[in-house]
Amino acid sequence: MYRIYMLRTIPAFVLSALLFLPISSAVYAQAGAQAETDVIEEVLVTARKREESVLEIPESLSVITGEDINRQNVKALKDVGFKVPNLNLSMRLDGFPNVSIRGLGAFGNTQGVGFYLDDVQIFSDASSRFGDLARIEVLKGPQGVLYGGSNIGGAVKFVSARPDSEQAFGRVKVLGGQQGMIDVEGSVNTPLGGNGWAMRLFGFGSSHDGFIKNRNAVRHNGHRTSNKKNSGETEAYGGRVMIGGPLAERLSMLFTARWNEYDGPNNTWSRELKVEDWDYPTTINTGPENPRHERRTYAGMLELTWEMDGFDIVSVSSFTDTHSNRYSDVDGTPEFLLDLFRPEKMNVLTQDLRFTSTTDSPLQWIAGVYYSLYDENMDSDLIIWDSRVTADGRLDGVLGCIAGDLCSGLWAGEIVPPEEEAEAFYLPFEYRRRDKSHLAAYGNVTYDFDEWEVALGIRIDQWKNKSLNYDAGIESSLKETEVLPRGSVTRWLNDDSMIYATIAFGYEPGGLNIGADFGLLPFDAEKAVSYEVGWKGRWMDGRASASVAVFYIDYNKRQVEYHIATPQGPVEGIGNFGDSRQFGFEADLSVQVSEELTLSFAAGAIDAEWTGETLAYDIDFDGEKPPNVPEFSWNVNADYRKAINDGMDFILGVQVSKNGAYDTVQAYHPLTNPSFTVINAQVGVAGDNWEFTVNAENLTDKSYYTDSQSFPNFYGLDAGDLCVYPNGDACLTIGTLGQPRLITASLSYFF
Repeated sequence: MYRIYMLRTIPAFVLSALLFLPISSAVYAQAGAQAETDVIEEVLVTARKREESVLEIPESLSVITGEDINRQNVKALKDVGFKVPNLNLSMRLDGFPNVSIRGLGAFGNTQGVGFYLDDVQIFSDASSRFGDLARIEVLKGPQGVLYGGSNIGGAVKFVSARPDSEQAFGRVKVLGGQQGMIDVEGSVNTPLGGNGWAMRLFGFGSSHDGFIKNRNAVRHNGHRTSNKKNSGETEAYGGRVMIGGPLAERLSMLFTARWNEYDGPNNTWSRELKVEDWDYPTTINTGPENPRHERRTYAGMLELTWEMDGFDIVSVSSFTDTHSNRYSDVDGTPEFLLDLFRPEKMNVLTQDLRFTSTTDSPLQWIAGVYYSLYDENMDSDLIIWDSRVTADGRLDGVLGCIAGDLCSGLWAGEIVPPEEEAEAFYLPFEYRRRDKSHLAAYGNVTYDFDEWEVALGIRIDQWKNKSLNYDAGIESSLKETEVLPRGSVTRWLNDDSMIYATIAFGYEPGGLNIGADFGLLPFDAEKAVSYEVGWKGRWMDGRASASVAVFYIDYNKRQVEYHIATPQGPVEGIGNFGDSRQFGFEADLSVQVSEELTLSFAAGAIDAEWTGETLAYDIDFDGEKPPNVPEFSWNVNADYRKAINDGMDFILGVQVSKNGAYDTVQAYHPLTNPSFTVINAQVGVAGDNWEFTVNAENLTDKSYYTDSQSFPNFYGLDAGDLCVYPNGDACLTIGTLGQPRLITASLSYFF
């Protein structure tokens, strides 16, 4: 049974919206007629892989405009997550996204939600920084027909600003402030030869000290490590070049090359020693060296468009090469005990060939074929530190302690290797190669008649996962073909409002867990069916827009990440924990209050529960809440700009985001990540070709975790007040700490 919480939340929101609308009407009645230009700009998106107004799309989606991205310093995944209700998005401390939309998708090693840059799905570096963007589109709910597998929760699309052959222009922005923050980015657009060709360049460089500090505490042998104090120190660089223009009368090309480099912390979790009333510590203690992640990506994309009579043929080809090295201190103490090194190479090839109608006929269609290949290699070792090796080569000391009793004897001083005597021994952890591929054919048709639109689509998607465990010498593969239909009906009430109903299917492919102790362990694909009804509209002569959506999702064979301790060390994997049901709503409202002031409000709520036989550690969780499903979230944005003298404007922006409480990753031992509210603000002045702002992130200095979870007690601590897994093993809580208050200043110059 769905919780009474939703029954309280929906009427409360509807009541607040009804109260707000008359106030907005009164504002306009008192202000009198507004200028024709005093309207909310219509936003065009490519959610259905053709350019359309948001108002025309029969599903709930959110858009962050390029102006908001630049003004509000949206540079990281968490910045996107704060802006969209029912989107739970952050960057794991190993550099990979944690994301769920409407409770679909999962944090950790599963994909769940697709990330795209200019219609190219990103598998290896979705947390990279993509600048010079026209907008960010967040598509909610399964996107099976046009986007395929790994989009069960939805899609996050980064849309680059394209080269402009009409004029030359550019922008430079310099930002600096607390935590040693230095950030420089710039973009230049230039026509090439006056024949329709143009080039657009973007580049950035960023460095900061971070806010996580390493205490370098005294170890049991009296020695200290000499790690850098700023364990959150980060450097990132990147760039992109785009060249586009006509190759022939009906043939045009767009070529993109990009690179990103990242050097930052890896799994520098804050560690909690209790299961509630968390302390949110900003200090850590690590052993041989600070946990780090170094990643480098090169990628290219080629888009060719043939304009035929009545339709276009579009080919989008891409190749991405990513090298990633991750070093973790698994025991999380200053002692030399247990570390993990994970070098990883990822190559991704994608090819999309689609045919799109271009006539003004009531019948519009799109059809295509798609192929992707994700080739991953991992040679990962557990690093065991010890100072003693017996004559027969057998390891004593720390290794035996770990294999036996999670090092409980260590703290009695039985094993205290001096730093200068410690030796490292390497044990295979994940020696693997994975080839994950998709081969699909898809089509979607829409037909307009009178005030109705009917859309039908289908995708036949074959996925394959071929995995090799080098250490065990075992190879296996999984292959399935999924059929993903989609349908929608739209009824236009007038030129500015419509109602719709949509049903959509999605899935996340299955796979094979690879570990030194169990070889290859399969898990199945997860699947979802989403039912959504909604309303969208504009009124007040275009000065106000709103949308409301209600959805119900049937989610089967949910994939959930798990961590367990074994005599061979830590094991992580993915398992199918069972079925769940999600019910919720979303609503947004934007109002151009005056020529100077725009207000927007968005909210969403989800109620979810496990259903049927849901087992983990032989416990049935029927009726309990699944992980990573925020209950209620909302955000309010205010943008104000007013001329203060000739050629100079005063600008002010405020963003308030409420993130609802949710249960953490480990479904078999859930912990609640409390709700939190983050306030960001920008204030400054702007001239004709420059802008200066002072920026505050997390203005109230709220402590929060962007993700948290229970974790095996490799730290050698007394269980005491720590959590205990259902099988009796001790665990504790780790989390990725959110950004404390950060004050910066930025100067932008436009030319």
